[in-house]
Amino acid sequence: MNSSINSKIFNHITLSPHFFSKNNISFMSRNCDDFYLGFIIPRKMGSAAKRNLFKRRCRASLFHFKEKGLLPTRGLVIRPKSINSTFGEISDTVSDWILLNNKKGVA
Repeated sequence: MNSSINSKIFNHITLSPHFFSKNNISFMSRNCDDFYLGFIIPRKMGSAAKRNLFKRRCRASLFHFKEKGLLPTRGLVIRPKSINSTFGEISDTVSDWILLNNKKGVA
């Protein structure tokens, strides 16, 4: 899992993505050759420590599913409406996104 993505991949994902939103967290995803992860978290959402905590929680939740082999090969950009989500809320939301992508096989 890449820890950051370049602008070319970011633009590929955001040009015509599939959207999923739950618990004030929005996911934009698109088929890619590997799993890519990016975040859109403006400074006005909170301090750097809080923004980084949110990103760490998201990465930890995604890594958990990667270990199980459930992570689809898609580019994913996460945009929260609030960064005050608990790890459980983030994990539930990620789980639903993975279930949706593995069930439908979104093209």
